[in-house]
This record gives sequence, C-alpha cells and structure tokens, in this order.
Amino acid sequence: MLRFQAPVLAAIGAAMLLPVLQASWDARGLPPWNEARGFVLPALLSAGLALVLALKLPPPPGRLTPTEAFLVTSGAWLGAALLAALPFMVDIDMAFVDALHESVSGLTTAGTTLLTGLDTLPRSILLWRSLTQWLGGMGILLIVLLVGRAQGNHAYALLSAEGVKVDSGRLSLNFKQAALRFIQIYLGLTLAQVLITWLLGMPLYDAVSHAMTTVSTGGYSPHDESIAFYRNRPSTYPHYLAMEWVIIAFMLAGGINFYVLYRLARGQAAALWDGLEMRLLWLVVGGASLVVGIDAWLQGDGSLADWLQRAVFEVVSMVSTTGYETTATGSFPHLSKVVFLSLMVVGGCAGSTAGGIKLIRLGILAKLMGHEARQLRATPHRLSVPTADGRPIEDAAFRQAVFMLMLWLAYLLLGGLVITELAPDLGLDEAFSTVFTAIGVFGPSFAPVARVIALPVLAKAIFILGMLAGRLEILPLLVFLNPRAWTR
Repeated sequence: MLRFQAPVLAAIGAAMLLPVLQASWDARGLPPWNEARGFVLPALLSAGLALVLALKLPPPPGRLTPTEAFLVTSGAWLGAALLAALPFMVDIDMAFVDALHESVSGLTTAGTTLLTGLDTLPRSILLWRSLTQWLGGMGILLIVLLVGRAQGNHAYALLSAEGVKVDSGRLSLNFKQAALRFIQIYLGLTLAQVLITWLLGMPLYDAVSHAMTTVSTGGYSPHDESIAFYRNRPSTYPHYLAMEWVIIAFMLAGGINFYVLYRLARGQAAALWDGLEMRLLWLVVGGASLVVGIDAWLQGDGSLADWLQRAVFEVVSMVSTTGYETTATGSFPHLSKVVFLSLMVVGGCAGSTAGGIKLIRLGILAKLMGHEARQLRATPHRLSVPTADGRPIEDAAFRQAVFMLMLWLAYLLLGGLVITELAPDLGLDEAFSTVFTAIGVFGPSFAPVARVIALPVLAKAIFILGMLAGRLEILPLLVFLNPRAWTR
C-alpha cells in the first residue's frame, strides 16, 4: 500500500518548485538561499522518497479492500501534510506542531491559520499556503489520477474512502473520465476567477492566490484582513463590491456537487435546482442571509442593502466552508453567531470541495423524520417508503447519515470540553467554535488568532485531528488509527 504514496509525494515535491519561481521573480534573479532552501530541500526529499517507493515496492496485487482504501487515503493525507509542513519550519521558523497545523489546514482546505502579519511574509511562503489548498481541493481525485492504476475497484475504493460520491452511471463515464472532467472544470473555474478578479482591479498575484483558495473552498488569503482588504481600501480598489460578488459565485461553485458542475458545463442549467440537495442549498443560503442581514442591520450602522450583501458573502463563505471574511464574524450579533455555527456544521454539498456534515445527509434525516411523523397520522397497516428525488431512501443511507452525525456531535462535544479545560480564558463560544471550524474544515473561529497561537500543543493536536477527520469523513481516520487494521 505504501506504493500508492509515491505519486502523492512526487506531486507535493513538484508543487514546491512553484514558490521557488515566485521567489526568483521577486528577487529579479536567483532567490536568496535562505528563502529557496525551504522549498528546494523538501522538494528533493519528496522526489527521493517517491522514487524509492516506486522502484522498490511492487504494485499492489488484486483489488483494494475498503479497509486498505481507508489506510491509503489517510496515509496519503498524513504523508503529504508532513512534507508540506517543512517549508514553514525552514523558511519562517515555525514550531513543528504549528507548521503541521498550517499544512494540514491547507491540504484539508480548512483554512485555520496560526500565522499573523501575512502582508509582511515572503510571497513564496504565501503562495505555498495557497497551493496546499488548491491541491487539497482536488483531493483524492488527483491522487487517484496520479496513481498508475486509476481504474476499476482501486479508483472507486479510494474515492469512497474520502466520502466523495460520483455516480458513474448518471455521468455515462468511467471513473478516470469523470475524474479528468472534474479536474478540467476545477482548472477552468480557477482560471476564470483569476481573469475576472484581475480585470476588476485585483493585483495578479492576489487574483491567483485567491482563485486557488476560493475554488478549493480553503479560504487562505495573502492578507490578514482577508477579502476585507479590498473593501477597506475603496480608493485603490473601487470595484471591491464586484470582486466580492464574483468570489461569492466561485465559493458557491466550490461548494456544489461535481455532478451539478458537470451538467452545467454541458449547458444543463436545470441542474442548479434539480435534486433535494440543491434545493436545500438555496433554501439555506437564502434563509440564513435574510436572518443574518436583518439581525446585523437592526443592531448596527449602515443600510439594509449593505448588510444583506455582507450577510450573503458570510453565509456563502460558511456554507461552502471557505472561511473568507469581509466583516469579522466575531463582530456580528449573538443570533447571527448561532446561525454561523450551525452553517459551519452543515457545510456544503456531497462530492464537492466543501466540508461539513453535508446538506444531503441532513436532507435525508429531515425526509425520514417527516415520513415518520406522517406515518403516525396514517391509516393503520398502511405501508409507505420515504423517498428523495423520486427514489426510495435505502436503510444504508439512513444509517450512514445517523452514524456520521453522531460521530460529528461526539467530536464536537468532547473536543470543545477539552479546549475549555485547556484554555479557561476563552469564552464558551470561542472554545467550541475552534473545534467547529476544525472538523467542519471551515477556517476562522470566533477566537482571535493570537489566542489560538498561544494554546498548548494538545489543543492544536485536537484541531489537527479534527481537520483530518472532517476532510476524510472521520471513518477512514478511525480505521487508520486502529492497530488491528494494519495487521489484517
């Protein structure tokens, strides 16, 4: 199974060369060694490890079992995160746990950061942060394509291990074709956002960085103020509102199921409202935006139109689990904060780059609860089957939805309680929001970054595990941490 890690390590090593090019551009020549070494040395290490694994280990025989697929995916994320942490340690002297937190946050597209003073950091390290999220957004699809045998059961087992569901029958494509289409769409969205935001006045470097972290729903920004950087400088960026609406659109694209994007690429606009999950998405975005916008307007300054626009941005950022901000979430009224916390847990659509429990799971649970309520009023002995999108809801789907919800709630409760013990100076909403944002792979919490940086190592370890669990849908990580899984 270790052979599967070779293409992942090779991809990470190759990606590390791009920040070296950025450093060369900024230096107008060869970059300073103390900046380049943070990428050159880890890139050589990644390439060497990949070569050893590819040449010394035989191809995996037969088919991957679900347990083996879970081990491969979890191992790939952990191995990539360890290597991706090295530039932070070498270039800007981050402690190991902090650097690992930053790389895991990038690759899982969580976007929680332990860095401050972003505007003063080398642009090469900021580009690396964005690259980790862009690569992480493609996730297991990229991994499978890079593995030489990305067809048949291997591919589907690996994809399932990350919780992504692509119905190949509905796509009329085999897995490899579907994955290639996904990456084409992913690249297309990235380039489109770069072009549009650049034309609206965003500097090219910023446009590239934000495009990579928007489409991946990661949320890293090269500025401490996030997207508010442009709003706070209207004389320099007069089209900041247009930039925000463009970013809203691309955050939504990142949070939508791949199959919907595929249908849209084929000109099927009806895909935007077909299906239970898409209808739920628009209902949640519309309803939450109204509640937050009106709540903030009633208790703050400014026009209703301005607060509604800010609310739409923040709500879409929450639902897609991107984590961008134009207004600090901690400054919103209490009711809005409750809405934000709920959206962090809900997340986006299945089969997207978004995190969270996923709308479809909550939709299935709501359908089943409604069905049971109707059954109580129905004629005795009359049997009916709950349906979603015209198809019966299988018992397995219900069990999976309940199981995932229970795991989420357990991690949120236990993790939140541990954080409150480790950091009694944090408010209850601040402590629990740090765990919410980790497992929801969302990003900024209600706690200030400086206070999160000061938390003990155990707290940061809880965040790291939470981000990995949120990205891998918990179960693969539980299998990876089970010693018995390695002996079978």
